[in-house]
Amino acid sequence: MRTCFTLPDGYEETDYVNLYTNRRLYRALNTASFLIGAAVLAVGYFWQGFDALLALLKRGMSDYLLWILILAAGIIAFYTLHELTHGLCMRLFSGIRPHYGKKGLMLFTGSEAYFCRRDYVITALAPALLFTPLFALLTVFLKDEWFWLALGLQLANLGGIVGDVYMTGKALRQPKSALFRDSGVGVTIYTEKP
Repeated sequence: MRTCFTLPDGYEETDYVNLYTNRRLYRALNTASFLIGAAVLAVGYFWQGFDALLALLKRGMSDYLLWILILAAGIIAFYTLHELTHGLCMRLFSGIRPHYGKKGLMLFTGSEAYFCRRDYVITALAPALLFTPLFALLTVFLKDEWFWLALGLQLANLGGIVGDVYMTGKALRQPKSALFRDSGVGVTIYTEKP
């Protein structure tokens, strides 16, 4: 089955996942994100230590606040690029413009198309495959407080892809002919009727 715009005959809804309203799943994904973040911070501490951040603070509050503002702006820009990456894949696979939105603290990208499993998995994983190695390289080459800035962006990245990885796993457990309609906050899965 290929990505399409109308649900083909013989398909029915077999599952619906809403990462925002399913509180149990939402908490589980946030817990996983927290644990991953703690592990990454521990690696950063053992690799570089906190001396650079302490030195930044000793240089003056204005330098420290500027660093915090740069980090915050970088995280906001990253989350925007993350969603635009999903949107670019949706546009490439479906030919129609996706829609973007915000619900609570969550940014999302959705589409009216029914994506085949392959296209859906690529769309879900695209930000992880693009940004994870990029931020990893930055942490290798940047020093002092800039290392911690890159690590902060990697933390935002890993926190943002937890739901994408979860949905990829769910998609890969579906039949190859399954279709996925991603509204942005929820994904409806359709499979062929038995």
